[in-house]
Amino acid sequence: MRYQVLTKIEAEDNLAQLFNAYQRQLHTLECITLPKESMSDYQELLRSATSGTPSESAQHVFGHSVPRFYMLQVLSNSLTDLHKNIGWCIRDLTKFFEQYDGDLKRYAIETRLSVIDEFGSDDETDWQEDGFDEEGQKWKVAYKDDEETLKRYSLRADLQQYFKNEDDMGEKIGSSQAEDFAYFSTLVEHATDFNSMKFLRQAFNAELPLYRQNEAGEMVPQSLGDEVENELNETLRNESIVGYFKTALELARQAAITFMFATSADDYRKLLTQLQAVRDVCPLTIE
Repeated sequence: MRYQVLTKIEAEDNLAQLFNAYQRQLHTLECITLPKESMSDYQELLRSATSGTPSESAQHVFGHSVPRFYMLQVLSNSLTDLHKNIGWCIRDLTKFFEQYDGDLKRYAIETRLSVIDEFGSDDETDWQEDGFDEEGQKWKVAYKDDEETLKRYSLRADLQQYFKNEDDMGEKIGSSQAEDFAYFSTLVEHATDFNSMKFLRQAFNAELPLYRQNEAGEMVPQSLGDEVENELNETLRNESIVGYFKTALELARQAAITFMFATSADDYRKLLTQLQAVRDVCPLTIE
């Protein structure tokens, strides 16, 4: 049986820590939507759901749990993909400035030569004679620097894979905005309302103590004041997580706009700065 949908992002940067903290606060939703049925149970629920009088269990599974399970999977994929695309774009832009000193034309020329040399080309004009050796005539990649030829090897063409494109599926930089995550953000902000201890107290109609470790290393019951303070701190922390989360998505949206209109090295420098701001959006103490 699968025991989780939300996947931790294995990275140490601030954005990864933020996304992981955001997902952790959805653990309760994850637990109640994970399938727990055997395949036999599932088939019975399916038969009931497609009958004229579906059972209450079938209505709950297919009307409540299934769509929420799907949403959680989309969320996990979305955050993982967004984090990767931001990281990969930062990597490529950093290489562009370090290795090519911000020279867009040089980048395209050298990228074309490298790509054709490694993967070949069916265009005869991409090749020129290069003398003879023991095996006969040799060929090398022909040098070209016209704008039309270099277009497909440009920095823009290489970075496009990280940004929203009508032909691509999945989460890209600028694909989604904060309001698209509103359902989950509301749950994160109010995660303390779904505290498991509260549920147990309601179920047993009794006061169940919480414990903390004192300075001597002993476990002692928390006072009501300590519990209220902890809950308040947790609520403030969750609100902070959502605030940083919304900021990260807004910064990513602005970066996508910069990329859309980028034509110069200065534009790409601005893009790199914006993406670094997304990556470093919050302090690691959010963890």
